[in-house]
Amino acid sequence: MQPGCLTLRLIPLPTFTKRTFAVMHKFLIDSNVFFQAKNFHYRFDFCSQFWKWVEHAHLHGIAYSTEKVKKEIMKGELDDPVKNWIEELPATFFIPDDTDAAVMAKYAEVMRWSNANTHFRQHAKAEFAKSTVADAFLLATAMAHGYSIVTHELSKPEQRKKIQLPDAALELGVTTHFVYDVLNDYCDEHFNFRKLA
Repeated sequence: MQPGCLTLRLIPLPTFTKRTFAVMHKFLIDSNVFFQAKNFHYRFDFCSQFWKWVEHAHLHGIAYSTEKVKKEIMKGELDDPVKNWIEELPATFFIPDDTDAAVMAKYAEVMRWSNANTHFRQHAKAEFAKSTVADAFLLATAMAHGYSIVTHELSKPEQRKKIQLPDAALELGVTTHFVYDVLNDYCDEHFNFRKLA
């Protein structure tokens, strides 16, 4: 290698199959899905159909999020289009988390798992346990009520400085998906909601 050159390591992209889900699922959507959608591939300016699809998926009983995710989004700028969009969603879209006894029982289980895990550094556990961070509450809600989680966060099992949502989910028996997997099965080419056959 020549001096001053960088070595790039290619990371394989996830593959998406024609049919991911055999039966209708219920999904909790992580805040990073909304943020990345509005910043990149599904901007409101040219892809409002994605946001309508989310609304229709909720009306069909498969797409939800949690109150903690809503609070993360509401911290945004006043003119943030996602912030404005979620204010128009039905109240049923955001599931109560820290006021639900079943969720809080599972939250305690998530915290026990985190605290007992010797792989992660203490500051990673402290960040994961913050009441303003949605990840542990997403996991607890999914565990309590049988949801899968939709996130853009990647698995990094070797990482010790942060608890990645997909890695915690795997340990705790919760399934995670990329948004593209969900769209593949529940969305047609025009972003209309599609029920599983």
